[in-house]
Amino acid sequence: MKFKTALLLLILIIFVSCKKDSFASIKIKIEFENKLNQDLSKIYGIQVYKDGKIVKKFGAFEKPYIQKEITLDSLANGSYKIVYENLINQTLQKTVQIEENKFYEVSIFADYSDYRTLISKSFVRNLEENHKVEFYFESVGCFHSAKESLIISKKGKKYYVESNGKSRNLNRKELDAIIKLECELDLIKYGGCTTSDHYIVKSGNEQKEFYDETCKWNGWNNLLKLLNLKKTKV
Repeated sequence: MKFKTALLLLILIIFVSCKKDSFASIKIKIEFENKLNQDLSKIYGIQVYKDGKIVKKFGAFEKPYIQKEITLDSLANGSYKIVYENLINQTLQKTVQIEENKFYEVSIFADYSDYRTLISKSFVRNLEENHKVEFYFESVGCFHSAKESLIISKKGKKYYVESNGKSRNLNRKELDAIIKLECELDLIKYGGCTTSDHYIVKSGNEQKEFYDETCKWNGWNNLLKLLNLKKTKV
């Protein structure tokens, strides 16, 4: 009887000790809003901070490499910030507050951008009936060149896209994607790529001009895929 009691006591001590020394874990899931473009190689770096100090780094070109799912084990209580750059080189972050020893899960979207504050200034968003917004695109690289255009117009409550002389109406998802592209052009930061994408957006007497040298965003080609339009090469 004494032996059984002692054994149960020993098991209880071990259990309490293990529970006391256990730590939390965070699983970072990398996802994409655009299911047509899920290239992990376009995410160059992820940094994890605890209470303001960096504790882990992941990269596209050096170990430990960025993977679709990243698990951080043996984490003590505290505030953890997951910092990364999206496809237009905006620095974004997610915060996980660890207060107990359990499994935490957080998703980061590599192609998410904080563009919604710019929607009110969008030419397409403010398009009036029987007017048009013109998009001109030119891409030049070491081994390619391309020159294309889209015209967005409005008749009644319907929006239309014209490409290569053909026109059709746009659904809500397609219209939102065009507005998103226009807004994200305003957010694109530094580049450094040998490929330069030049955008001009015109509405009446107003015109906006942008250059994308990120080699990550690929906004024009992604939009053409969504609209089911073919690329033109020159």
